Amino acid sequence: MTIRSVRIYYYPRRWDREQQLIPIHWGFSRWFERRLKPIREQLRGPEAKGVNIVNLLLMEDPDQATHPNRWIRVLNSFQFKFVCDLRPLEGSPSAANIEKLMQFFSVVVGQAPWPQVRALEGALAQPLSEEDRTTLLAFLPAPTVWRIRVPPNQSIERTLSGKPASTPHVKR
Repeated sequence: MTIRSVRIYYYPRRWDREQQLIPIHWGFSRWFERRLKPIREQLRGPEAKGVNIVNLLLMEDPDQATHPNRWIRVLNSFQFKFVCDLRPLEGSPSAANIEKLMQFFSVVVGQAPWPQVRALEGALAQPLSEEDRTTLLAFLPAPTVWRIRVPPNQSIERTLSGKPASTPHVKR
């Protein structure tokens, strides 16, 4: 198999901070696919059999990070978990964060035990050009907090209040 995706996951301690970080940074993996095309042959090999994803996990809670600061294989992915404070990412533009994280992870992938992951080092270390910044911004949505609004369910509310629910669609 060939490594086709490089993903960065964020695991802050608080759920609301996770909801802020993930949407504005998730587009990186789709944008980064462009940098994988020129090195596609280096991303294949027997060591990567059954693997098509490289996951880089940034975690705030060390208790949740099993095998921190170590490369492991999990199902169809190679993973590296790094324990750190994610608060500095909140105050900076997502494109600037991605650029810094790419530089950081270029060092991390350079130390991976698999040659296919080490092949990512150059693609991650390559500084962003003005064109890269422009195209990256197209993949990173504007910062918003995702909220799901669920309309009230009258049937459930009436049942919870002890009243029988109306069933207009059922003929008696």
